Amino acid sequence: MNRYLIVDTAFGYGAVAFSAQPFKLVAIKLPTSDLDALCRPFDESYWQIDNTHPEASTVGSTLVRYFNGEQIDIPWPVMDISRFTPSQQVVYRTVATIPYGETASYGQVARLAGLPRAARFVGTTMANNPYPVFIPCHRVIKSDGSPGLFGGGEPLKARMLALEAGS
Repeated sequence: MNRYLIVDTAFGYGAVAFSAQPFKLVAIKLPTSDLDALCRPFDESYWQIDNTHPEASTVGSTLVRYFNGEQIDIPWPVMDISRFTPSQQVVYRTVATIPYGETASYGQVARLAGLPRAARFVGTTMANNPYPVFIPCHRVIKSDGSPGLFGGGEPLKARMLALEAGS
């Protein structure tokens, strides 16, 4: 059975969605001030809340640290990107290399991933990123320097970029 853990971050309530045995991270839900809206999709799918699972708690603590302004390590061992196509996997791995406090355009990510004409593909892949923060899709911006879309909303993306920039 799938489970989720609620974390209270400096940016609001977030969630760690996971399978318990063996532990695998299913998704990260970005912070929001609306706890009911955060929990509703899990509850409607009959996911069980589990705020005591030790490995999920470790991932949750990592999220809290990130939203407190700390650089964090990506928990690759518990993230399953094998469920994605090889091209999506290379995009996710490429985005994960964008340094804290820096950004790259969709086109730059496409070129770095070896997919030079696939900027839109990068955007679509980022829109379906199950591991925001860990695969830092907020660091991917438009070529004109504007933030572009973001699953947590453009204001959250701007706040996360400002956090990393130390502003």
